[in-house]
Amino acid sequence: MVIRLVATDLDGTFWGPELVPPAGNIAAVHELERRGVTVLAATSRRPRGTSRRLRAVGLKLPAVLIDGGVGIDFRTGERFHEAFYDTEGARGTLAAFRAHGLDPCLYVDDPEIDIAVSASPSTCAEHLQRLGQFARTRDLGEVASSDAVYAFSVLGLDIEILAPLARELEAVHGNRVVLSPDPNYGRFGLIVNPPGVSKWSGIEAYCRLHGIASTEVVAVGDG
Repeated sequence: MVIRLVATDLDGTFWGPELVPPAGNIAAVHELERRGVTVLAATSRRPRGTSRRLRAVGLKLPAVLIDGGVGIDFRTGERFHEAFYDTEGARGTLAAFRAHGLDPCLYVDDPEIDIAVSASPSTCAEHLQRLGQFARTRDLGEVASSDAVYAFSVLGLDIEILAPLARELEAVHGNRVVLSPDPNYGRFGLIVNPPGVSKWSGIEAYCRLHGIASTEVVAVGDG
């Protein structure tokens, strides 16, 4: 079997809680590249932070980000994949969050920020603090109606709060839902993408562009 692409998750796989990969993992990437195998990062993380942390250890990789919302080749800056909500889907998803008493983070395509939040966001305080300057307060209804929205999230909450919403978003609205323990903020995190969007759909977009068959891909993860 010929392997041309290794797709690796980041959190809990390529790096640990400190978000710094072990030297052995960095060396493995360089060795794979020497052998002509591309290493692609597939993550729920946002583009700016992911690029910065990879550059800090001397790596520029293609990446599928926001759980499949966007694909960027950090070697060239090329966007090889994008998957936005349509207006009806974004508004319906926001309405579902609010019906459960939650104001989510909206991941947006904006030159200045990564995330739009309301004046009273439901994501945990530690998440908001880490977002810093890359989150701004917006009217979420206006954002859902007029901006390109990649995904919704709330992080660091109890599963009893998130699970009923997750079931509704998946069963009623057809969203792609990831509800999992949150290694960064404790408790659980919920990330919601448009129907059919996942890390794998972003990886497939990269493969189509470069003529790579699915049988030539190895995926590495912790979930």
